[in-house]
Amino acid sequence: MSKVVIRIAATCLCCLSINAYAVGSQHGPSLQSQFDAIIEKANNYQDYKVVKTASLRYLWQNANDSLVRERIRNAASLKTIAKNQKSIDSLTQGLNKQEASLLTSKSLNNSIGFLGLNFSKSGYNTLMWSLILGLTAALAYLSFLNGSFKREAQYRIKLFDDLTEEFKHYRIKSNDKEKRLARELQTERNKLEEMLAGN
Repeated sequence: MSKVVIRIAATCLCCLSINAYAVGSQHGPSLQSQFDAIIEKANNYQDYKVVKTASLRYLWQNANDSLVRERIRNAASLKTIAKNQKSIDSLTQGLNKQEASLLTSKSLNNSIGFLGLNFSKSGYNTLMWSLILGLTAALAYLSFLNGSFKREAQYRIKLFDDLTEEFKHYRIKSNDKEKRLARELQTERNKLEEMLAGN
């Protein structure tokens, strides 16, 4: 920014010096040469110079005109400087706005929106990898639990099957025992009836 301001100021000064040289060279002889000419044309009287009052008035008028011209040029230069300063100020403001816009776009470029929040790219990467690792750990834990539940279920199913098989054998044995006892009872009844009938 300071380089831009220095370049603009240098350009303005060059323009002003060229303008001043052009204005000075447009008018007649300089005040110094007019004064020297008056002194040379003056008569001598005892170590004094006698100068014509018309020449002095002419020199005074030229000096006054030169001062007026210089004042006008100074006023014009001040206006030009003020105009250039306004231009420099507006350029500086524009540059500041551009820098602010650049910073904003850089911050937007370096951030990522996620769930309504802005994260820096590194923060976003950290968050994503943390989520991935957390979900992977949760999946591994659930897989482990699922495996243990599956083993437990298989164990319970095997126990149920064994119990069912044992119950079937018990029912068969119980049924066989009931039939055997029923036969024995019938045999004893038959014997009792025979004994009662024989007596």
